[in-house]
Amino acid sequence: MKRFYAIFLSLLLAMTLHAQSLVVQSFQLDETDLTANTAGTIVIDQNGQKCALIKVETTQTGFSFDAGSLGVVKTEQKVGEIWVYVPEGVKRLTISHQQLGILRDYDLGQTLKRARTYILKLTSGEVQTVIKQARTSQYVVFQVNPKNAVVELNGELLTTVDGVATKMMRFGTYDYRVQAPDYLPEVGKIEVNDPKKKHVVNVSLKSTLSMVALTVDNNAEIWVNGTMKGVGAWTGPLGAGTYEIESRLASHRSMTITRDIEPSGDTLSIHLQAPVPIYGEADINSTPPMADIFIDGQQKGQTPQLVSQLLIGDHQLKLSRKGYEDYSSVITVKEGETTSVTATMELFKEKPKPAPVTPVTEATPATEEAPAVVDDGSPRKTFTVGNIQFSLVRVEGGTFQMGATKEQVKPDQDEYPVHPVTLSTYYIGETEVTQELWQAIMFRNPSQFKGPQMPVEQVTYRDCEQFIEKLNKKTGMKFRLPTEAEWEYAARGGNKSHGFQYSGSNKAEDVAWIKDNSGMTTHHVATKAANELGIYDMSGNVWEWCSDWHGDYPSTQQTNPKGPATGPHRIDRGGCYANPAWDSRITNRGNHGPVNRYLGLRLAM
Repeated sequence: MKRFYAIFLSLLLAMTLHAQSLVVQSFQLDETDLTANTAGTIVIDQNGQKCALIKVETTQTGFSFDAGSLGVVKTEQKVGEIWVYVPEGVKRLTISHQQLGILRDYDLGQTLKRARTYILKLTSGEVQTVIKQARTSQYVVFQVNPKNAVVELNGELLTTVDGVATKMMRFGTYDYRVQAPDYLPEVGKIEVNDPKKKHVVNVSLKSTLSMVALTVDNNAEIWVNGTMKGVGAWTGPLGAGTYEIESRLASHRSMTITRDIEPSGDTLSIHLQAPVPIYGEADINSTPPMADIFIDGQQKGQTPQLVSQLLIGDHQLKLSRKGYEDYSSVITVKEGETTSVTATMELFKEKPKPAPVTPVTEATPATEEAPAVVDDGSPRKTFTVGNIQFSLVRVEGGTFQMGATKEQVKPDQDEYPVHPVTLSTYYIGETEVTQELWQAIMFRNPSQFKGPQMPVEQVTYRDCEQFIEKLNKKTGMKFRLPTEAEWEYAARGGNKSHGFQYSGSNKAEDVAWIKDNSGMTTHHVATKAANELGIYDMSGNVWEWCSDWHGDYPSTQQTNPKGPATGPHRIDRGGCYANPAWDSRITNRGNHGPVNRYLGLRLAM
């Protein structure tokens, strides 16, 4: 009899323990229930955001709930259910009851969203808990290529991580759609009905793009459907369609072809016909005759002379004869026409020797030569080349925080870390170098958009080095490109900075020629507002070369930094007429190979 009672008590204890277990029958989002987002039933979390609401359906009371580190904001006992308010982001829930036991870290199968209502059906403390529930749901797993593809299942966007998206679904039939930019979308149906294994869907989208390699001789520009792609060569993806592909070069007749591009796994190679030169001629005479003729720096004989096969456009003419002052002018050559020039040369007059330059008294870094201009504290210095004047603005030295400071919106990773930089006093161009100054030194104008007071563009880093070398030789000064740190400090307004996002304002249109207001062309310098130091166009108009190689920022204090010792790309700053405002932010860093064109420059000293 004792043995019978022992067996009976053991069975009774087992049934009691089983009956006291907690079981979640189902958990799902209720799309039609707006309780969590309706005035009067909205609860705000500690971050000021609307909570998610879990309605726990149960006939029992006395439960407690734990949502882990995010916490439970509030619970309310209602008839037949308990309302549990939690912050957005909750994925698991622990349910406890003093008599019925604990259900620890229950996986909700999804990440809860703010202001949404979810239903959790809980069975507990009843005889039916002894009966094992038949499984009526299973995981659906999407494995997609490309990995950034978006997965939509039954109208709900799933979160994709490294090409995998998962979702617990009740048994049934569902529609799905997988799509990604530049790929054909895939749609289909899946049936979830196996309680023993997850349903895996593999989707590999087909690209709508084809890789195209375009080449052209003479270092001509390559344009595709009106957009410039490169110089001499370009390789990149193009979607299926018909394209107008063009080769362009200043003073040449463009050559255009039309090609149909179809999606393909192979690279399509196309060699373009080079633009055809367009010529005119110039009839050049002088008084006295027999003066040497130089056009764009190349000798073309002596006056009088008919110079043929000159490319159309502007050319720098120089006449030189011993005993006479050089004669310089710009001549315009037109297609099929003869441009006539008659120059009167003045007898040479001995010029007074320039006064010696006073040595600089301000300390400069030991690794840098002293500038050839006295820093007398004046706010700007003006220089003259021929009849062309240009000015540099004095930037008082100081220490600033360089990089993605708090006013900069959505900075790139290479703008970090923010680090302190100390600079000595220096001078920087009041404006970008203009086309008239470039032409006065280089005897040519490579710019796409012509105008003497417009910034020079289409110049490589190497072009800038040659320009500065010739400018220094002509003026006796020691101009150079600014370092990246000098450029950013000046753009910020130096020690007069107001902490603007753009150079001189938080509103790009006030200080910058950008895509939204430029008409897709450069504009005369100094036509927008200046920054705190009186410097123009440091945001917008044209990108500006800096002297630094591109590299990661250091995290420690720097003094007069010059960037990495070498690298494949040079820094450029400021954005341009064809870019959105974001590119014209003070801290945005561009970088290009030294032979890349489409940029301009600003002088420093």
